[in-house]
Amino acid sequence: MNDKTIWPLLFCLTLTPVAVFAQTVPLTQDSWIIPGNSANFGNTTTLSVGGVNSAGVLVQFDLTALPAGTTASNVSKAVLTLFVNKVNAAGTVNISVANGAWTELGVNGNNTPVIASSVASGVSVSTGGTYLYVDATAAVQSWLNGTINNGFLIAPNDGVVNVSFDSKESVTTSHPAGLSITLASTGLTGATGPTGVIGATGA
Repeated sequence: MNDKTIWPLLFCLTLTPVAVFAQTVPLTQDSWIIPGNSANFGNTTTLSVGGVNSAGVLVQFDLTALPAGTTASNVSKAVLTLFVNKVNAAGTVNISVANGAWTELGVNGNNTPVIASSVASGVSVSTGGTYLYVDATAAVQSWLNGTINNGFLIAPNDGVVNVSFDSKESVTTSHPAGLSITLASTGLTGATGPTGVIGATGA
């Protein structure tokens, strides 16, 4: 390899992104609700969706755990992960952004926040003991842009689905919901290297 090849290569390397990494932010609270029912289920080991009561689930994560100064433009991917504890009846669910504050030990079927924007609709859940992965990039970017983070709301999409996910209180399978955020940042552009030696004139 001669000088003409080395210098352009070194220059290109100074422009290469220097950091791409995924970080899982803490799950702060989770619960499930039965519409019209005042009971609170914030301490249960599983989170139910669907069934005869059309139950729904709420989960919320702490984005302040991200590096200081993280902005929406730094987020290249965000994935919500749910562990399917049990499938009583396969079906589909909708994942949305929750529009309203709630607390794990205070939320119930009478004060559940309403649905804001959709994250994913008609997501199939058919097998227990497996993970469900949902792209939540737009939701996380929106929160980092200033929209209040009230977490996710998971609701039945049909009248068939009856499934449960692990909660953070699970002591058996112990796979609570997770939110993995891939951050990409570009380092400062390095100084331009010296011009390489001019090669000999060709024939």
